[in-house]
Amino acid sequence: MVAIPSGDFALEAEAQLFPGAPGVVLCHPHPAFGGRMDTPLVTALAAALAGAGLSTVRFNFRGTGGSGGIATGGHVEHEDVRAAAAWLRSTGAPRVALCGYSFGALMAMRAVARGEPVTAAVAIALPTTLVDGDPDRVAELERALARGPAWLLIHGDQDSFCDAARVAAWATAAPNARIALLPGQGHFFAGAALDDLTARVRSFLGDVL
Repeated sequence: MVAIPSGDFALEAEAQLFPGAPGVVLCHPHPAFGGRMDTPLVTALAAALAGAGLSTVRFNFRGTGGSGGIATGGHVEHEDVRAAAAWLRSTGAPRVALCGYSFGALMAMRAVARGEPVTAAVAIALPTTLVDGDPDRVAELERALARGPAWLLIHGDQDSFCDAARVAAWATAAPNARIALLPGQGHFFAGAALDDLTARVRSFLGDVL
């Protein structure tokens, strides 16, 4: 367990570090719906990426688990993502990627839109339902996708929270974006679907980092 400073409090985190290796910040789903850094998809990703020799850090957003601060429902949680990325760089990671699931994907994208200098980013099951109808939020996602990182946008074609057509439209302005549409999958992943997802993310980040 490690403590990552974020403003005037600390985030509870778990890290696996390999000296000199690139690193990945893993961002969990919405804490109001049970999202934590030990969400099975997040821990599976951490294990898969560590198995590929990448350093990883997964953390609880502010006000969640043992993290300090007060949850804001997504208004400033992107600052926690940036704090985790800064901490990972401080350990010696030469390149850093972000990988978020659902709410975590949205916060990772907001961090990139606000200037977080990462090499790559993965958005899993991006919850378009949280941004549709808000032109400022849509513009922010488009700004994130248009920045320099290599992007992987991965989601199921049966996901009621993620409109695949909307994601595809936003990604048209992103020269470095790849989309992986998983047939028959919804917003949650288990069993063979989880294995497939983690393998795809591991392959992508292994290639670009």
